[in-house]
Amino acid sequence: MNSPKLTFAAIMLTLVAIAFYFMTYVVNEGKQAVITQFGKPVSFVTEPGLKFRIPLIQSVHKLEKRLLPWDGAPENMQTRDKKRIFVDCWARWRIVDLHTFFTNVRTEQRGQKFLDDIVDSAVRDVIARNNLIDLVRTSNEQLVYETEELERTSTSRDVVSTGREEIEKEILQVASNQLETDYGMELVAVHIKRVKYDDRVRDTVYDRMRSERQRVAQLFESEAQEEGNRIIGLTRKELDSIEGTMKQKAAEIRGLADAEVIKMTAEAYSQNPEFFEFLQRLEMYKQALDTDTNLILSTDSEMFRLFKTTRPISPPAIVAPTQDASLDDSIGISKAAVDR
Repeated sequence: MNSPKLTFAAIMLTLVAIAFYFMTYVVNEGKQAVITQFGKPVSFVTEPGLKFRIPLIQSVHKLEKRLLPWDGAPENMQTRDKKRIFVDCWARWRIVDLHTFFTNVRTEQRGQKFLDDIVDSAVRDVIARNNLIDLVRTSNEQLVYETEELERTSTSRDVVSTGREEIEKEILQVASNQLETDYGMELVAVHIKRVKYDDRVRDTVYDRMRSERQRVAQLFESEAQEEGNRIIGLTRKELDSIEGTMKQKAAEIRGLADAEVIKMTAEAYSQNPEFFEFLQRLEMYKQALDTDTNLILSTDSEMFRLFKTTRPISPPAIVAPTQDASLDDSIGISKAAVDR
């Protein structure tokens, strides 16, 4: 008796559980749902929690409520200054109008495909109106690698008129136009991830970088040469000053020495003038009458005046030859006196 009732109760509980399962659904935090009946949206759920539906008639389509990523493929495009580049962008978007999105887009995967066309078209349109320098730089501030020397040697520098941040804002504005109205999607941010130069442009950029560095190297070389010449000039000037001082000092010392010699000579001469004259004449004889000199002179010659003097001198006087002596004797006596 109890067994059939228990079986019936278990069956009923199972049926109720199955019915409850098909009648309810859960919307998690960060999700939203669209309820369709025979393929047409009839209800939109944006709040999380346990929800109810008509089983077998209504279907639940859950969509992301949070930000969704979009990452495009690099596209080859041309800038305003005719430079061919590859631009790689990424974006963040979300669903803001469930009815419009589900009606026109349906799924998140299709939303990504719509963004592929919309964002790529906006990027191509905006970049075509700007120069390459505006795409790679934000402002005209000095770069980290750009030294003062590189700035001085730059013959022409590209000026940023728009800047990368403004270009990204413009891309976002162009891509967001009519996006929410037509597709129920909001484009939150668009950023340029990478800019890759075309092979021809890359070669041009590298050549320009090399020429800039060569100008800096030439500037360093010219400054080094100028500094070297300045140092050499200062060194030569200092050497000339030292040499001039040295010559002046040497001249002063030599002058003092000469003065001292003259003084000493004058003192010696004043003490015994005859002896001083005697020494001077001996020195003259020594230089004039060497072994290779043959002189034929008269005894009356002024050169032999010393030998004709009869007065005693100190040191002992040398007896001069008489006038009656022969010429050979006078010459022999003069040579003997010189030798003494």
